[in-house]
Amino acid sequence: MSTAGDVFKDIQRIEADVLIIGGGAAGMIAAVGAIRAGARPLVVTKGTYASGSSSMARGGYSVAIGHADPEDSPQLFFEDAIKASYGLANPRLARLMCSESIDRTLELDAWGLGLVKRPDGRFDQRESSRPHRYPRLVHCGKLMGKPLMQALARKTRALGVEPLDHVMLVDLLRADGEIVGAWGFRYREGVPVLIHARSTVIATGGAPQLHEINDSPPTVTGDGYAMALRAGAELIDMEFIDYQLLTAAPAKLVGYPCHSSGFLNHGGHLLNRDGERFMSRYDPQNMERAPRAMINRGVAMEIFEGRGTGNNAVCIDVRHVFEEINVTAMADVVKTFVNAGVDPRKDFMEVTSGPHTYLGGVRIDEWGRTTVEGLYAGGEAAGGVHGANRLGGAALSDTYVFGYRAGIAAGCEAAARKSPARDAGEWREAIDALRERIARPQGGVSPDEWRRGVQKLVISSIGQVRREDRLVAGLAKLDEFEKVSGRVGVEGESVRERCECLRKTLETQNLIAVARMLGTAALNRKESRGGHFRLDYPAADNGRYLGNIALWREGGALRHELRPVPDVSRGAKSPPRVPSTAAMVA
Repeated sequence: MSTAGDVFKDIQRIEADVLIIGGGAAGMIAAVGAIRAGARPLVVTKGTYASGSSSMARGGYSVAIGHADPEDSPQLFFEDAIKASYGLANPRLARLMCSESIDRTLELDAWGLGLVKRPDGRFDQRESSRPHRYPRLVHCGKLMGKPLMQALARKTRALGVEPLDHVMLVDLLRADGEIVGAWGFRYREGVPVLIHARSTVIATGGAPQLHEINDSPPTVTGDGYAMALRAGAELIDMEFIDYQLLTAAPAKLVGYPCHSSGFLNHGGHLLNRDGERFMSRYDPQNMERAPRAMINRGVAMEIFEGRGTGNNAVCIDVRHVFEEINVTAMADVVKTFVNAGVDPRKDFMEVTSGPHTYLGGVRIDEWGRTTVEGLYAGGEAAGGVHGANRLGGAALSDTYVFGYRAGIAAGCEAAARKSPARDAGEWREAIDALRERIARPQGGVSPDEWRRGVQKLVISSIGQVRREDRLVAGLAKLDEFEKVSGRVGVEGESVRERCECLRKTLETQNLIAVARMLGTAALNRKESRGGHFRLDYPAADNGRYLGNIALWREGGALRHELRPVPDVSRGAKSPPRVPSTAAMVA
């Protein structure tokens, strides 16, 4: 059997036209775009292909195709998206999402996604949460995640994509001001991986593991945000998180995404521990049909102010509408609760507020370009599309449109770049440092305890209910967590155990970087807006904060600046040689 001393002796070298980091929906559709641009993509994923948060998608996604109501249009979808964003979405990006999601939907349907259709061939579109003016949710009848992953995996494999899975990419490679690939390691075998590429796309999703209760796979840990920041890219809107109601009890269901919007849209009530419909305090006009950001703000405040249940939760009551709900897509969710000992016919469901989508991310233009040459981003890893809050069902629409556009641009512009030199990028010392780290004797700080400590700090100081003193103390505590990173032990006897332990440690370092971005932006936005709530500044302040907070690293420190929302009339230049098949439905 291999020993720790065998780890990282040989390096696996790979060359690609386009490196795509992430094997979820954004990464897979970026691969399609790159191939159509004539490039050879390599998709690298930390999990098993296909993976990522999109695999957990439930009810469907929003598209203004007008099959439920011919009065609907991409323009109205755009207006609703801007309203939902509290004025902070980049209008150029939002407009593209609302218009091009139609082509992407037709394309996904042609690939066998299995969207439900009416007898006349039009898509069945369900009601969406406010401020959608029309039913826009296309769906697969039940859950969306599994058929979506299957359809995209089939398509990409048919196009010749051979993914590299179970690889932790640690950092991007930069040479002469450009990104030229990335390096990391196969954490199951302990083999370093060095990838040189002409273009690189970050499609790594968000950072849900920053919160102990979340609804995403355990490998989605903000790696793309942290890597992009270290490589010199700008990020925006990191203070905004789209929270969603997740199951808080019983223990076997903690974190289960219970499709709460479906229950509430069909007439369910939110109750605190006293049986009060508390949304009357936060949005008396809309109550449980309020925008998702307001629903989750209300839930968080009820718990924060001591009106939550013994499980730090609130309740959803659907007893009065159970028969109506039990014939919809929520029937499977009901069955899950019943199997766990909670019967919604007569019992309340306990839920709490957890992260569903990170609304900020790496700043991009209309083609997924970041502020660093050679680096692109799409999906949840990218920021600017949703502003302070997103429309229900818009996460996948965003992912399809900008994952694809990033792949197209990365493929087109890769042709104009030289292949990186064999030694391009600063990777030798980094790999040597990782070799030394994996070979250390066991002991020191427990990596699992370190991770839990960071998560608890986020909940108490940087999470959903924020205040200046809590934010300042939380950022200072993050400094302490970062200082002990070198003392975190690498546990395990086998190579695989030690490398997986090292992977989790590196992930926690990335989570700390994300927490610092989140906390810094939240501290400097002295107002409440969308997915950002300050106890000490509970109202929105359009006079001072109608703009996006940009973050970047300079001189080893995190810098920030409030900038105006981009002008809708000033578009980015298209990449050269965009193929005529860019909008092909096949």
